Formats: sequence, C-alpha cells, structure tokens
Amino acid sequence: MPKNKEKNNSNKKFIYISLIILTLFAITVFFIFPLAFPKKPITLAENNNNETSKKGTFYINDKYNEDDPLLTIIPDLKDMITGPIITEADPAIGPNDAKINIVAYTDFECSYCYRAINEIKTIQQEMPDTIKFIHKDFPINNSDTPSFQAAVAGRCADEQGKFWEMAEELYKNGDNLTEEVFSETSKKIDLNQNTFKNCLNSDKAKNLVLDNIKEANALRIIGIPLFYINDQEILGEVDYDEFKKIIEKELNK
Repeated sequence: MPKNKEKNNSNKKFIYISLIILTLFAITVFFIFPLAFPKKPITLAENNNNETSKKGTFYINDKYNEDDPLLTIIPDLKDMITGPIITEADPAIGPNDAKINIVAYTDFECSYCYRAINEIKTIQQEMPDTIKFIHKDFPINNSDTPSFQAAVAGRCADEQGKFWEMAEELYKNGDNLTEEVFSETSKKIDLNQNTFKNCLNSDKAKNLVLDNIKEANALRIIGIPLFYINDQEILGEVDYDEFKKIIEKELNK
C-alpha cells in the first residue's frame, strides 16, 4: 500500500476517533450529568439559611426549573418570584428578623393607601419587635407624572434617613404633588437641600422606583394598595381589625 494512502487512512481514523470522543463528552456533559445531578430549585426555606438572606428575603418560585441543558436562558423576574423582594434598598420600619413582614405596594396619590398604611404603622408600633413594615413604590410608570416624581422625592428623603417624614407629607398632598411641595417639605423635615436636589436630578432614586415597578409587574399586581403579610397577598383597603386578625393568624402558624 502506498505511503500516502496509509497516511490518509491514519488521518481519517484520527478524525473519526476524535469525533467519537467529542460526541461522548457532549452527551456526558449535556445529558447524562444533568440527569444524574438535576438542578434543584431554590426554596424560600433554603434561601433563608444562606448568605444572601443576611441582605434580604426572596420569595423564590420553587417550581421554576429550566429543563433544557442545552440552553442557557435568563428567566423573567415573573418566573422567579412569588412574593416581594425584601432588601435594605426599600424604606422599612422594624427589625430584620421580625416574624411578620408586611410589604405595601403603594402610590402617594392614593388616599386609600394612606389610610391603610396608617393602620399598619399603628400596629407596627404596638408590636415593634414582631413586625417589619416595608414600603414599595408602585406609581404611574412615567417619569413625567407627579405620581412618579413623588416616589423619587420619597427615595431622596430616604437617602437622608427621612423617608417616613417625607411620605407623610406626600400622602397629605396626594392631589397636589408638585416640585414646590417637594421643596417645601424637604425644608420642613430638615433635609440637606443640595443633597436632596442633586438626588432628584440623578438616576439613583429613579432606578430604585423603577425596580419596584418591575417587581410589582412581575407579581402581576393590578391594583393598589396591595399588601403582603409574609407570603399572604391582600388587595385593597384593609382596616385595623382585619390586619390584626391576619397577623395573629400568621403568628399562630
């Protein structure tokens, strides 16, 4: 047999063997390994025991799993969460280790929200070690509206540790949320004026509001006020007695 022909046959064998090895490797990595060691969805209980939980609580969708090992898909937020994302990014009253987390999705133009939130604040003051109350912005998703601008003003006040003072005045002026109201309120609650004005003109506070809107949309929230008491969802205005009953039920679980 000619040497060139022998060389060609050797090259072909090498290519065939290489292809076989590569195919076996791909089958192992993408099919056998995922079947032997399937991805396990993160549950809320597991998340509360890991390092992330020190910074926040995440109501993870424990039924979510991407089954196709050949695809790397970034899931939508709506596919990943079943409840609010609780972190230090949002204004809150109460201890981080509270047994009850009450999250309110609200808008400063909403008078019903204001009344319900005052009920929650009263209960939180009665049970300060048991309840953590978290504010979430869900204004009109348009940065030119008074609703959105008020949410930004609230975040800028929060930057100086005066969110709740600002929020009180914003709710009271819910039908007249103007730059003049923001300015007058910032002076009334002793905010640093330069810091406040710079914040209003920056993207930092705006992005925090947008994050809340994305979260609310992912949870398919269609109306406000909307509250989560731990993982229980409650839509609409709720009075003091109703809140207390729900809280007591959560405590007795």
